[in-house]
Parts: sequence; C-alpha cells; structure tokens
Amino acid sequence: MNNSIFPNIWRFFGLVALQVLLLQQITLSIGPYFNILLYPLFILFLPIQLPAPYVVLLGSLIGMAVDFFYGTLGLHASAGAFSGFARSVILATFEPKGGFTGKEPIASPAHFGWRWYLQVASYFFVAHLFWYFSVMDFTFVYFTRITLKTLSGWGLTMIFVVLYSALFNPKN
Repeated sequence: MNNSIFPNIWRFFGLVALQVLLLQQITLSIGPYFNILLYPLFILFLPIQLPAPYVVLLGSLIGMAVDFFYGTLGLHASAGAFSGFARSVILATFEPKGGFTGKEPIASPAHFGWRWYLQVASYFFVAHLFWYFSVMDFTFVYFTRITLKTLSGWGLTMIFVVLYSALFNPKN
C-alpha cells in the first residue's frame, strides 16, 4: 500500500490545480451550464481495498481544497464526501463475479478494461454532479435546472475523464 501513497498525493495536487487553474476558468467564461468537475477522479482512483470511511474523509478533503480556491463554503466538500460513499456502492454493484482479487489496486481501464471503467465512471460522476448541483441550488423547485446542469456537466466531464484516463493511464 505504501507504493500507492505517492501516486495519490500527486493525483490530489494535480487534479486540484487542474480544476482551479483551468477548468474553473472554462466554466466562468462559457457559462453555468458548462461545468467540468474532474477532481472527483481522485476519489474514484483511490485504492479499491481502502475502507469506505477513509474514502469519505479523503473525498471531503479534496472537496475542501477545491472549496478553498472556489470560495464556496463546503459545497465541494459535501459532494466529495457523498462521492466517497457512493463509490463504495457503485464498486460493489460492478464488482466482478469472483470479487476484487487485490491484483487491481485501483478502478482504472488498465485493470478492468474501458467498458467496465466507463460504466463505473458514468454512474460515479452522475451521482457526484447530481449531489453537487442539488446542494448548490438546495431546493427541488429547481429540479429541471439541476437535471439540465447535471446532464450537461456529465457530458463535458466524461469527455475530460476519458482524455485524462487515456493520457495518464493510471495504474497505481
């Protein structure tokens, strides 16, 4: 497990920097329906065998880091914590028949293939984005707006998820 600490530390800082320096600027320049949230990949790429409470804690930690730069008080931390919980449920749903063997340290296309990875990432990001926009608007009066933002954000985010995963090919 020690060999998986450093890649996760680099991924944490790299994704926060990418989110804050580039992706936030894209959202601000294009409009509120064009949100790209790539930092949850840190949560998805945490070791599969890591217990859920630690994943929730690390999810809220990366969310707090993004909140610090976005000026949102707890919005991303809430979404990160929720995603940490949802990750456990989603991975249990898509668990291979024999279970996870431990040979696959993270949920990535290098270990499970692109089809499995895209299914898991799709559900994961829909859950994250829906929670994020629900907390942002904080009322179901805006359910249509929340849904439209979730769907548009999901489409854009998945493009960047595929690009990130293809370019960096995470294995640890």
